[in-house]
Amino acid sequence: MRCGTEWILIDTETTGLFAPIHVVDLAAVRMRGWQPTGETFQVFINHQVAIPRAATAIHGYTETFLAQQGLAPQEAYKQFFKFVRGAPLCAHNLNFDLNRALLPEWERLKLKASASAGFCTVKLARRVLPEVKYHGLDYLLERYGIKNQRAHHALNDALATAQLMHQVIGPRLRESPWDEFKAVHQLASLDRSKALKLLKAAKVFRTI
Repeated sequence: MRCGTEWILIDTETTGLFAPIHVVDLAAVRMRGWQPTGETFQVFINHQVAIPRAATAIHGYTETFLAQQGLAPQEAYKQFFKFVRGAPLCAHNLNFDLNRALLPEWERLKLKASASAGFCTVKLARRVLPEVKYHGLDYLLERYGIKNQRAHHALNDALATAQLMHQVIGPRLRESPWDEFKAVHQLASLDRSKALKLLKAAKVFRTI
């Protein structure tokens, strides 16, 4: 990005998809513009709650593992907020990771979140990658040849999303009106058809 704004790509693994949702694996990658800085964060969280078998089948985490490797929620989020330093949070499906998982959890724990919402990389991909029919992370990684060492582990998914931003989406938006963080945030929030018209007019898709 022309302006090297720092922002944070996050990913979570949880106890499920429906409330109450407990985050058991939280990871973050610090970005500066379109470039990962190399700074990463990961923490396992032990809420001392049952982990449904369906959730364990996806991410592999068990109650025994979290009892051994997980931190108490208060300490885990203290470390996370220290890493974030107030930078905006982005994710591949930000509505789930932030709005449905993290924000309700922080409210439940009575924590004051020192972070703000950024943009959703799924929404951004839908606007910037019109040649692709599906925009789930696994599909996009395979489509653009980006390796993910272990899917459904938060740090690996966050690192893979960072590479998607750096290698695929960022180059397409460079030198366009959407080559800085605030503009990208606005682009991801636009109606998809309107966003595509604007991007076509700016010849963002000339390399397709």
